[in-house]
Amino acid sequence: MTPQELERVVGGFQPSIVILAANHAGVFTTLVGSPMAPDALAARLGLDARALATLADALVCLGALERRDGLLAVPEALRATFDPASSTSMDSAFTHQWHVLQRWARLDAVLETGRPLPRGRQDDEQLRAFILAMADMARRGAWTLWDNVDLGAFGHLVDVGGGPGELTLAALERFPNLTATVFDLPDVLPIARGYAAGRAVGRRLDFKVGDALKSRIPPCDVALVSSLLHSYGPDGVAKIARNVAAGVRPGGLVLIREFMWDDEAHSGPPTTALFAVNMLSGTPDGQCWAPSELERIFGGAGFGDWGSHRLDARTSLLVGVRAGR
Repeated sequence: MTPQELERVVGGFQPSIVILAANHAGVFTTLVGSPMAPDALAARLGLDARALATLADALVCLGALERRDGLLAVPEALRATFDPASSTSMDSAFTHQWHVLQRWARLDAVLETGRPLPRGRQDDEQLRAFILAMADMARRGAWTLWDNVDLGAFGHLVDVGGGPGELTLAALERFPNLTATVFDLPDVLPIARGYAAGRAVGRRLDFKVGDALKSRIPPCDVALVSSLLHSYGPDGVAKIARNVAAGVRPGGLVLIREFMWDDEAHSGPPTTALFAVNMLSGTPDGQCWAPSELERIFGGAGFGDWGSHRLDARTSLLVGVRAGR
């Protein structure tokens, strides 16, 4: 890294905060409806006119907004991204990132104690934003996942800690033979049911309350464990592995989709390194894992014959087979 590159990285938070603050204030969702003058937008959102005008200048210079005859507007290329009603919206993901930003701003305190900052009670809006953010982010990688795994010969999939169930909904669309269950906490499932309600394949999806850290998953041919294990340390992952193995039939599969290290030396990629810091800031013992580490832990629970796939620059997939007959 050169001094110039270091300077760019150090200042990289500024454009991000400008965009996330604008999203949090409702700037984009309001302008998706129709262009508005800065003063009118400030009045609509209950914001200070000078502050909004200054922020709007920055957003226009960054390309997140544009001016049309003195009115602020969302560029056509970004309308679907900022429109909550769009099937490719990232609105919930950006709202979640705003909450994450609050933790990252106090990383100095985490470094002193090794513990995440105390959290206030998560309200319904924050939980919904988090779950729907998981859907926004999963949507982009769903087809890549199922391009790498053929479930044509399997009958039932359990999405372990599946949140909104976006990856499983995509699997149901890809594999007409499949049925599925989203297995998650009681506060999550109403959001998941609402999310799936508009999808035609939703009739082949059911929901079961449970916590894979504490109880076995429902019987299945395939267990999908996606973006879950990074929240736990070795003991927690081992408990989940045993509870997953208890539900998967012999010859069935476990699919582990995570931001993974390239190796146990944690030599890359940088996106995984940054996500590990995110887990440090938000969980007591969460971390990212190397494929070999997860293979050992899940191997101890009865899975083997591993295959691996790099799905994108930061996401990897492990596929293991449940031993036995």
